Amino acid sequence: MSEMAGTFHPYFFIIAIGLTIMASYTALDMFTLIRSSNQNKRMLFLGGTISLGVGIWIMNFMVLIASDTNLLSSYHIPLSILSIFIGVAFTGMAFIPFFGSKIQYYHLIIGSFLLALAVIAIHVIGIYAMNVTIKYNVVLFIFSGIFIFASFLFSLSILFSTKNNTFGNLVWLKPISAIIISGAIAEGNILLKKSSIIATATKGINMSGTDSSFFIYLVIFVSVLIIGGLIVSSTLISKQLAASDTNLNDIKAALDASTIVAITDPFGTIIYVNDKFEEISKYTKDEIIGKNHRLLNSGYHSKEFFTDLWKTIQAGKVWRGEIRNKAKDGSFYWVDTTIVPFLDRRRRPVQYIAIRSDITQRKLAEKSLLDSTKEVRDITFALDQSSIVAITDEKGRITTVNEKFCEISQYNREELIGEDHRILNSGYHSKDFFKELWRTIGQGKVWKGEICNRAKDGTLYWVDTTIVPFLNSKGKPYQYVAIRTDISDRKRAEEHLKETIKENNDIKFALDQSSIVAFTDSRGIITNVNEKFCEISQYSREEIIGKDHRILNSVHHSKEFFKNLWKTIGEGRVWKGEIRNKAKDGTYYWVDTTIVPFLNEQGKPYQYLAIRNDITERKKTEEVLHRQDKLAAVGQLAAGVAHEIRNPLTSMKGYAEFLQLDEQDPERLEFLNIILDEIERVNTIVEDFMVLAKPKAVELEEKNVVQVIKNVVSLLEFEARKKNVRLDFDCNQEIIQIECDENRLKQVFLNFIKNGIEAMPNGGDLHVKTMIHENNVQISIQDTGVGIPKDKLKKLGEPFYTTKKTGNGLGLMVSFKIIESHNGKVFVESEPNKGTTFNILLPAKTA
Repeated sequence: MSEMAGTFHPYFFIIAIGLTIMASYTALDMFTLIRSSNQNKRMLFLGGTISLGVGIWIMNFMVLIASDTNLLSSYHIPLSILSIFIGVAFTGMAFIPFFGSKIQYYHLIIGSFLLALAVIAIHVIGIYAMNVTIKYNVVLFIFSGIFIFASFLFSLSILFSTKNNTFGNLVWLKPISAIIISGAIAEGNILLKKSSIIATATKGINMSGTDSSFFIYLVIFVSVLIIGGLIVSSTLISKQLAASDTNLNDIKAALDASTIVAITDPFGTIIYVNDKFEEISKYTKDEIIGKNHRLLNSGYHSKEFFTDLWKTIQAGKVWRGEIRNKAKDGSFYWVDTTIVPFLDRRRRPVQYIAIRSDITQRKLAEKSLLDSTKEVRDITFALDQSSIVAITDEKGRITTVNEKFCEISQYNREELIGEDHRILNSGYHSKDFFKELWRTIGQGKVWKGEICNRAKDGTLYWVDTTIVPFLNSKGKPYQYVAIRTDISDRKRAEEHLKETIKENNDIKFALDQSSIVAFTDSRGIITNVNEKFCEISQYSREEIIGKDHRILNSVHHSKEFFKNLWKTIGEGRVWKGEIRNKAKDGTYYWVDTTIVPFLNEQGKPYQYLAIRNDITERKKTEEVLHRQDKLAAVGQLAAGVAHEIRNPLTSMKGYAEFLQLDEQDPERLEFLNIILDEIERVNTIVEDFMVLAKPKAVELEEKNVVQVIKNVVSLLEFEARKKNVRLDFDCNQEIIQIECDENRLKQVFLNFIKNGIEAMPNGGDLHVKTMIHENNVQISIQDTGVGIPKDKLKKLGEPFYTTKKTGNGLGLMVSFKIIESHNGKVFVESEPNKGTTFNILLPAKTA
């Protein structure tokens, strides 16, 4: 066996390179079309497989012939045809894994390995088709196989990688991949050729040089025809698919821009979603693909709802409806949904396309409208239960009346509709009365008053009336709503009891004008309040709506008080009682309260209506009367006690003045002066004590209250130091003029400061602060002592009530009386173990 050395023919090799590039590009074009289109998949796969298989065979054939045309002398055509079929088979198997929805890396390895086997198989069988014997250089042969495998793996990776699998990338990746594959096939065949030692066989078919050339050109011609036909087919199919895909892409783009799109398989597994789906569901495509729509189930719809849905679409019918879904963040959204089934030849669904539109805002608006409508119905129900309602047009003709109107007037609706209120005229009121009424409402103003009407049977009845005009865009009334309350019984009682219940004549106003009204939901959250509520609480509607009544809690009532309240209304019963509330500015007010629960179909309260009347002044009057009753008793005692104190005081003052005459020591003289001042102050206290028995007018003079306080603080500094109390005075002004009785004010300050010192048996801090606040001078005396419990705090100032172990309670009572005589007020704030603050407000003297 001898090695053959032939003449190299480069033009055969060049022709082979060109044909292989065309074949590779055509094959890759068809394979990529399979992944991007659902049409003609079988034809595209067959064409691509044949194109690449023939391309590999052509390159192998031309490499062998280019090196030695004499090899055709013993060419075995059946084996060559077998090599083509084997190459096509391996090529087809190589690209089968690429039809899945996702291409994994091991798919690329398998495909590259099968394509390398195709090249090697065609080469080996092609050499045997030449009817020659061969010997291989094993190392070079293995290297050739690895090189071919690596080249195919690199080419397929850049073409079928997920990140590169877009239309823009495929335009330039396909020719590059085709060139790399062609180079791999050519270089692989060259290396395989070099790895083999070929010896010519002695047997076979003998061909002349002319026959050999003819055969070669015939093979090239047939290959060109096959590859050309495949290229033309690929081009035509590409154009058809491109046109079809363009239309589909336009439709898809329009859907993506306006609607939420999802595609599922026959079992409901999601295989595609658009960007709008991701945006509204808050899930990414990776989190959605492969799941079903139970991922979005909000629990709002019943099982029967979805059973009916599936029954419809599995029958091949389109389903339409509204669905509430749950996004990834837990929020809910509504979609108007159309699900279209796509059927196979047997009329069975192969996939479903769901097209949705976001209608969340519309559903929220519908809910809000229903809620507001329900509130209107509740208010209408409340009015119908308690008031007489009629609506008239701009000319006064009755258009609507409620049952209460018919009941009190004794006319039925048919007799009233179309008439005016003259049908009820009793003749009691003058023409000027009704002229004034019409003048008021004709100007768009609300009219309130009491009217005596005549019923159908001739009896008279009185109604407390509020007429509200409704205005059009030009500011003119187009209808009037009259809300009346039957006050016939009250009017009849007034006729008989005018002298004793005259104040009842003022009960004329409608609910919002006379009462404090608030609506709350079932949890006690305030949903609506009227102007009176805002006026007395000093909160605006914005500050009140959404809060509960704890914002007004004055801490006056116990927890048991409110537990009993909630237990009563929670059982659907009306609660009535008196409550002390706290306004925004910190002041307290009392309200006589009625809370009415509104019940739903299950008999459970869904909202509460609280109607209150301000009784603060009444409570103050009761408190004053209570205190005056005690003062009357104290006054009788005070008269006798004060008389007995004056006698020793006179003796003490006389002897002190006598000692003062002979005293020469300045320090002792100062002590005597202090004794005389204190005797004078005690005498003044006695006089104030007499006020309890027989009040007298206070003689006021203009004084600097800052200096008065400084004198008192200076007087008590020594006593404070003895008890380890730090006493300080703070005022940012040197002069604050007020109208006062200096001695009596000193008595008050001394009393309050001494009380503060005594409240700190273990020492502490006592701060006296003076400031101007809204044309008043505010004097605060704050200690850090034991404090006063809340139940005792409200009793301060009552006769004979004291928080001290030794005391009679008259000191604070006299002090409060002195401040009241100066047109001032005293507010006490205290917390156990934290201290007490006495705040004194006195009118400041303005320039």
